[in-house]
Amino acid sequence: MPKITQITTQKRPGRYNIFLDGHYAFPVSESTLIKFRLAKGMAIDAELEQQLKAAEVTANANSLALDYLSHQPRTIKEVHQKLAENELPEPAIQATIARLIDLHYLDDAQYARGYLHDNLHLGDKGPKVMTTKLRQKGIDANTIQDALATIADADWQAAALRVGQKAAKHYARLPFHTTLQKTRLTMIQKGFTSEMANAVMAELDLQPDTDGEAERLQKEAAKQWRLKHRYSGYDRRQRVKQALYRKGFQLDAIDKALAALEQAAD
Repeated sequence: MPKITQITTQKRPGRYNIFLDGHYAFPVSESTLIKFRLAKGMAIDAELEQQLKAAEVTANANSLALDYLSHQPRTIKEVHQKLAENELPEPAIQATIARLIDLHYLDDAQYARGYLHDNLHLGDKGPKVMTTKLRQKGIDANTIQDALATIADADWQAAALRVGQKAAKHYARLPFHTTLQKTRLTMIQKGFTSEMANAVMAELDLQPDTDGEAERLQKEAAKQWRLKHRYSGYDRRQRVKQALYRKGFQLDAIDKALAALEQAAD
């Protein structure tokens, strides 16, 4: 039966090389070294060697998982995927995840609460999008609902208001009707409910810049009129009108602008 004749340290901290009968045999981690009380002169039969190698697989899984968790919180699903990507066997993955749960390093409920609250302070997503994101991270529906219940409606409303204010500013130079549509749509797309979006729109109480919009319409109408120079008469007028309407200008204002253009052309 072979015996350990030498144990040397590797360059990587916490890693050791095991030599049997004067020949390199296999590496082990510090945890395996301590667990099995490996020492010079110890006999290693085939069964013990297999146990050592199995322990190394689990130790490797633990090390990889802890390193993955050191950068930021993760869900159980994310850790499982990370370990699977490294081609670790399923038993070792399950054992590692169970250990991390026992140590409270993995806690999907805590993760969900933290993820939602971080978004409220730093992000711009509403409850619908956040629910989808948490599902993609492998968190079950009940856990998500429990986490959502920790957030007051007023906090979601405040987040929606920030999104609405930013969107309204971004779209301010568009036709007023389009500004209203896009501001509300932005909040819906980011996962806020229609009720939240409507409440924000009421709070914003956006008002049209009548003079500015009239000026923008005149410039755009003149531009479209030039672009449609290949057409004439009613056809040209309708094409320009359609182009302006698609840009969000109101029909009555478009008619006035076109009338002014036609009068100037005459």
